[in-house]
Amino acid sequence: MTTRLILLLFTLSGMCALIYQILWTRWLGLIVGNFASASATVVAAYMGGLALGNWLIGRLSGRATPRQALRVYASLEAGLAVLAAVSPLLLSSGSPLYPALAAASNNPLVRALICFVFILPPTILMGGTLPMLVQALSAASPRSLGPLYALNTLGGAVGPILAAFALIPVLGLKATLWTTCVLNAGVAIAAFWVSAEFRVDDDAVAAAPAAPAGPPSDSAAPFPLWMPYVLAGFSGMLSLGFEISLTRTFVLTVTGGSVYGFSIILTAYLLGLAGGAWLVKRSPPSGPRAALVAFAAAQCVAWGYSLLTPFWDLIPPVLVRFWWASLPFGVLTAINFAAILALTLVLTTAFGYTLPALAAALPRASAPSIGRLFAANTVGAVIGAPLAGYVLLPSFGLDFSLLLLGALALVAAVVAAAAALPRLRLPILVPAPFLLALPFVIPRPDTTVMNAGMYNRPLGFKPGESGNANPLEAAHKLGKIIYQKDSLTARISVRALSPMEMSFVVNGKPDGSTSLVDMYTQIFMAHLPALTHPHPRRVLVIGMGTGTTSGCMTLHPEVEEIHVAEIEPAQIDVARLFYRHNYSAVDHPKVHIHLDDARHYLLTDNSTYDVIVSEPSNLWVSGMVNLFTTEFYENVRSRLNPGGVFFQWIHYYRVGPDDVKGMVATFQSVFPECTFWIHQYGDAFLLAKTGGMAFDLADWKKRMALPALVQDFKRIAITPPIEVMGFCLWGPADIARYVKGTPLCTDDFPYLEFTTPRVRYSPQVVQDMRMHMQMYGPLEPLPLARETAADRIMLGDMFYGKASLARARTEFARALALSPGNSYAREKLKTMDRLENEYRNAMVSATAFTESYSK
Repeated sequence: MTTRLILLLFTLSGMCALIYQILWTRWLGLIVGNFASASATVVAAYMGGLALGNWLIGRLSGRATPRQALRVYASLEAGLAVLAAVSPLLLSSGSPLYPALAAASNNPLVRALICFVFILPPTILMGGTLPMLVQALSAASPRSLGPLYALNTLGGAVGPILAAFALIPVLGLKATLWTTCVLNAGVAIAAFWVSAEFRVDDDAVAAAPAAPAGPPSDSAAPFPLWMPYVLAGFSGMLSLGFEISLTRTFVLTVTGGSVYGFSIILTAYLLGLAGGAWLVKRSPPSGPRAALVAFAAAQCVAWGYSLLTPFWDLIPPVLVRFWWASLPFGVLTAINFAAILALTLVLTTAFGYTLPALAAALPRASAPSIGRLFAANTVGAVIGAPLAGYVLLPSFGLDFSLLLLGALALVAAVVAAAAALPRLRLPILVPAPFLLALPFVIPRPDTTVMNAGMYNRPLGFKPGESGNANPLEAAHKLGKIIYQKDSLTARISVRALSPMEMSFVVNGKPDGSTSLVDMYTQIFMAHLPALTHPHPRRVLVIGMGTGTTSGCMTLHPEVEEIHVAEIEPAQIDVARLFYRHNYSAVDHPKVHIHLDDARHYLLTDNSTYDVIVSEPSNLWVSGMVNLFTTEFYENVRSRLNPGGVFFQWIHYYRVGPDDVKGMVATFQSVFPECTFWIHQYGDAFLLAKTGGMAFDLADWKKRMALPALVQDFKRIAITPPIEVMGFCLWGPADIARYVKGTPLCTDDFPYLEFTTPRVRYSPQVVQDMRMHMQMYGPLEPLPLARETAADRIMLGDMFYGKASLARARTEFARALALSPGNSYAREKLKTMDRLENEYRNAMVSATAFTESYSK
């Protein structure tokens, strides 16, 4: 039982390690600049520390008795808990070092190297735990090493689920870290306590008897002594390469880019690895030859798996039939998890079996040699993460990357099999070139289906919707893919029905188009903040998108410089494809593009701006919450000139009422002088002006008379300036009352990233949300400079026509206050009183009828 308790502790240790990795990746992403390459770099740095720990501490493990080794293990866990507990003081955005670290270099790779130094000590301690437990439990045989590795990996599989679904949404980042540190310290204390009377249990899982010796011909290694280590490294490289590539595949076809999606993908992958490691206990290799043959078989599985690439486009049409159902979020997530687990289990089981099985190929299995074997595997993972993130995906695309990884796996299989079976080298080598060529002649999956994003709005792919016969037909009706790039951050693509009907999608989710719905947002995002500022000379636009907002901004003669902070280089290509709609924004002399994460750019750029516009993607996309927190808004405010304007896009579709309140409350906490704007398609806007808010309609009328602006506004059917104000719903006092008591979204407590993915898209919910906001009241008059009763009446009429009755009543009442004898305003207020009385009476009658009917 003692040994089994230690194995339980090692399982908890693996869980803690993965939670640390998740938390550190979030913090380091803000420092590095949140390029997806930064994520790959952080993984590589994390693995590098593990490799050093496997090797350095593994070298010392052979000198320790089992009891001493267990106490060293306990010391490593205790040291890890201490280092992890103080890590927020160095790495979080609240750290005094954060600005200096983020500004250390303009090169994200240099910043990543700095991060590597900070996380190296705790990850070295993590890496040292395995060889010490191998020594403590005398678990150097493949049969006994498998369960040890499996249980640690199983604990790691629990970590992402626990962090994403429970700890971070409830506790926030720092409290989650400290809770994990307490658990980690408990592991250390328990290990110290067990070591007092520790002996290796003969009946324990990890100390099972070694496998029977194989035949004499298999007992000696017929290959160089270094080969198992090289093969272990190759296996680690391929495993991480497949993991990163398959994560992109499942984001496109199953989960989307939410934090929950990434968590279940990682958990499914780790569960397969744990299962493969556990199989070694039941079927261990009988000797060095058998170990290499087992390795070759596992790599052949990876090669065969890559041949499934043409069939990936079958996944969304099958799963969308589950997504049509009105199932709870937890059930839908479980279905997605089960699908991913089923689709990866064969591959991950093969990779999980490989590493502990290779222990049978070592010249003398011992704790130091096991440490070196795992170090080699982790070094391979260090190479595999950036290889996939930096090279394969951006250079060759997702489909070709999977095929190339499969080809590399076959090369490794051929090398291992030829070394293990020298008499069969010719039969092994002859067909190898033909098998290597096979992945590159098979067809690719249908890009239209892969980029359709069926997970996003599945009901649009239901038979009968818009005349669709089936999901495939619905996907092809969206348009032809005319551009596709598997970049560092996501798959970026553009689809078109014609040159005038185009949209660009990110991981299958539309993020901009030429439709009226999106053109409203893209054009508004330029003109409204520019009109609000009297002299908008310098402008910063966060996010290139289709380039329409930046291009429309060039139409304002007062604007001299437009700086665009865009994290994704492929967006420049996308914007060029939309040149007919964005006035060739990319190549306009006023426009200056900075390839950088918006938060990092604001933190390190010493410039100030008259207008800043932020139009990120939806909050349910993992990482987007960093552009909706108080810390981000404080950065923005520090970069505004006196009287500067900040315009923030938000959305009220596929979110709950409390999510909208959270977005608005967080913005209002930094910009109390703000206004709330809305249009019927689910988009909304928050506009703030430092030094007080007041709209000068007379100035608007003068500036909007410019022919270029007249033509541009016609694209969204807006002619007189007063129609622009028709989208403004609340003023500063209204917003303050609406969000009172609402929790703020911060870097430490980014709860909106975890609540918004739980809401499914529904047109009815969007309509109900809009009506709820339009009926909210009583309201205060909108802030107008040089106001007149005529302006207020025009606003009242406009809001009355839009069914914003609370806003219409307020504007008519203000008109009557400015001109007490105005009969029109008085009659409008009487009409609204009558309508409201009729509405209340109708509701009372409906309630009475319902009650009597139910009786």
